[in-house]
Amino acid sequence: MTRKTEADSAKSELLIAIARDLIRESGDFELSMRELAARAQVSLRTPYVIFGSKAGLISAILRADQAVYREKLRALPRGDAFHDLFKSLTAGVAFYAESQPFYRALFRETHAYPEKGETEPARENPDRFVRTCRRAINEGLVRPGVDPCVLAETLLDIFAANVRTWAASNYDVQFVEPRVGFGWCAVLAGVAVESHAERMRRKMQDFQTTLEDFAAPRREVLAGD
Repeated sequence: MTRKTEADSAKSELLIAIARDLIRESGDFELSMRELAARAQVSLRTPYVIFGSKAGLISAILRADQAVYREKLRALPRGDAFHDLFKSLTAGVAFYAESQPFYRALFRETHAYPEKGETEPARENPDRFVRTCRRAINEGLVRPGVDPCVLAETLLDIFAANVRTWAASNYDVQFVEPRVGFGWCAVLAGVAVESHAERMRRKMQDFQTTLEDFAAPRREVLAGD
């Protein structure tokens, strides 16, 4: 690595760290590149040279976070494709829970990504979903006639929709896991071989119980009105 490359990498890491601080301070992503440059004590041109735009900066933050998330996943024990799919959901929700205001702001800001030609953050890893669905077919969990790409896209839709809803609301991120999990189980129960379809139905019931427990306090409040 050349000195210039090292310097650019150091500046990128510094700007990403400061951008995180600014988002946490404000609770939204309405930061100006001018303020970012001033905090980092670099020229206004520097963030644009490194990231291209604010959308590029967001992408850089997400790439850095995804690298950390992948390391967390690698450290967990592996199972079959279904086990690893739900394991990744649990790990992802725990990751967002570490800094809910930060990720809410980030996801709210990036809802318009498709219009900018960028990828929505909740849909950043479609290939991982496709690989998992192919594994499920190869491992005999899912019927051979199921298209892994169609299945992966459906699972990703459920995940992305729930993340968008969470980012636009004020409910706790822990509510995301049973909502996504229930939807995933419903889909997988329809495409799995019978023994594993039953496994997904049992798991779906567990998620339903969790969702009912979340809803119970609200039902009590409404009943008292």
